[in-house]
Amino acid sequence: MTTVSRRTFLRTNAALATGLSVSAALPALSAKASPSPADRPLRATPADEWTRLFDRRSGWIGADGIYSVPLDGRDGLASATPGSRTAFIFSDTRIGTVDPRDLTYRQSGFINNSSAVLVGNRPDPGRTTFVIPENGAFGNGFWMNDGIAIGDTLYATGFAPDANWNAARVDLIAVPLTGGVPDYTAVRRTEDVGLLVRDGSYIVMFGVGITPAADGYVYVYGYRNTLADGHKDLVAARVRREEFADIAAWRFWSGTTWSPDITVSVRDAAVLHPDVSTELSVTPIPTGRYAGKYLLVYLRNVNSTGLEYAVGSSPIGPFSAGVRFYNCPEPYVYEAQTEGGTYCYNAKAHPSLSEDGRLLISYNVNRLGADPLTTEIYRPRFVWLDLHRLADRPAAPRATTDVAVVRDGTGGVLDLGWLRTVSGYRLKHAGYDGQTAFNTRDFTVEAAQRATGPWRAVDVVKGNIENLTERRFASPVTARYLRLSVQRPTQSDDTTARILEFAAFADAGSVVPDLARYRPAIADAVNSTAHYVTDPAEDLWVNASGHAVTWLSVDLGTDRTIGRYVVEHAGEPDLNTRDFLLQSSDNDKLWTTRDTVTGNTAATTERTVSPFTARYVRLVITRPVADDVPAKTTRLRALKIYPSVEEF
Repeated sequence: MTTVSRRTFLRTNAALATGLSVSAALPALSAKASPSPADRPLRATPADEWTRLFDRRSGWIGADGIYSVPLDGRDGLASATPGSRTAFIFSDTRIGTVDPRDLTYRQSGFINNSSAVLVGNRPDPGRTTFVIPENGAFGNGFWMNDGIAIGDTLYATGFAPDANWNAARVDLIAVPLTGGVPDYTAVRRTEDVGLLVRDGSYIVMFGVGITPAADGYVYVYGYRNTLADGHKDLVAARVRREEFADIAAWRFWSGTTWSPDITVSVRDAAVLHPDVSTELSVTPIPTGRYAGKYLLVYLRNVNSTGLEYAVGSSPIGPFSAGVRFYNCPEPYVYEAQTEGGTYCYNAKAHPSLSEDGRLLISYNVNRLGADPLTTEIYRPRFVWLDLHRLADRPAAPRATTDVAVVRDGTGGVLDLGWLRTVSGYRLKHAGYDGQTAFNTRDFTVEAAQRATGPWRAVDVVKGNIENLTERRFASPVTARYLRLSVQRPTQSDDTTARILEFAAFADAGSVVPDLARYRPAIADAVNSTAHYVTDPAEDLWVNASGHAVTWLSVDLGTDRTIGRYVVEHAGEPDLNTRDFLLQSSDNDKLWTTRDTVTGNTAATTERTVSPFTARYVRLVITRPVADDVPAKTTRLRALKIYPSVEEF
């Protein structure tokens, strides 16, 4: 039986969405605190000493969540002392033993929440006690949010999921502090306290971040989950510290006023920041570049590689645009191990455990759709954010072939052979080979009719994080040459640009484009090599899973009208795919069969279909080889998707 974190389904149901504007009634953000798109982020470095604290070999061996609650109630920057106690709050938790050689684990238990208590302000395993009772530290059947210590009680909220893994109710949990230590044998829970809104369009839940402020209020943050596409936006409530346990005393931000009616949080005007994660933090910053401001820390769009901060002049902003300050490396470090299924989520700050001048930030690592194979996948990671120092500015890229490896051209210049009408271009970045931290961040595409120029900029891209850039110009350009100029080569301080391919979309005299080329592909098995079918430079995708039905799907990135497709098989008569279907989908869930092929023996299948529009296409293989071949192994060299005549 799989014990995949159920929280994964709730917490990673996200999609890219456009930002929502914040009400003008909020206090103005000063120019100093508002980073511009050209600003460098604050410098971030791994906090390996804190990451190692949760790299364990027995008992508690991994969890998600990780909120930190100072039990003396002092939650300022670097407020913990050598005698302080801090409670960590975790959600889904694995219990067992770990092989020290390869970090594979033998699981003996799995609970919905757990805790740990650290004595001191340093990551000392000898002063950290983990609490893993059979029914969870806070009770069974629900997941935990942030907490706060007030007087002799640790308060936190937790939520129980419905059948679709969305929050069905929010409970208030109270843990007595005896001698400053939580008594987990005496946990009190008040069910369904009214910190949740559910309607046909949104689910709003509060408790995912808690910030005590100097004005005497405790600010409690939530997210508005848009059911149509899963993106999350930041909303806020507040309550007097002494009234925290009285939910009737809470007030919810409407965009202009604090209201006792929680449903005002559904309004667009109530949104403080778009595209946040389902756990986050807002921290008052007393020092450094943003002294006197508040730093919102989150992982963009719930599940990505991008840790971001936004700067506000009050606990409710307005907040600046998000600034990416760190790219978590685990998705490509462990890509082969998890067949591309490793992901990061739920970044947040831990102010009391931070140091003067730098903020401690954590994020979680997990595996999509299956159990982690080692404890490297399912435990928190930490980074330091330097509040005084900006990230180093990369030097200009060197003008050598290290900057861009360009097919059909040399260096960073693409020669189209003669004057052509160019409608756009494609850039294949390093992330296509798994190195997402090396994706080109900022670049300009220029055009010229002669090799000596004059050159003019025809497209400018800033802040790219994607593996593949496909852009259409607002108006076609007449040119023979396109030149790539890289201003920021990577997502980090690395100064070498890595472009795997630079291609132009030229006039109708050129080849009809393959819509699937370089697009992401996933499959039911051997997923780490599924992209071979959309990359002409790669080898065969070989799926020896033995599944009765094998499938491979391609995300075209947007809705496309399709009229033809080509399948390139193994190239050997007995091994060429016999029976298969072409299917399409608008949502990657519900599929419609568009074509059926049976009894194929050819090395290449080329089919024209009735035009249809879809974002996702899928090849379903029901008979991979000739009947007399014992090993039922699927072998595909390429799947090419072409537009209908009408679209092209």
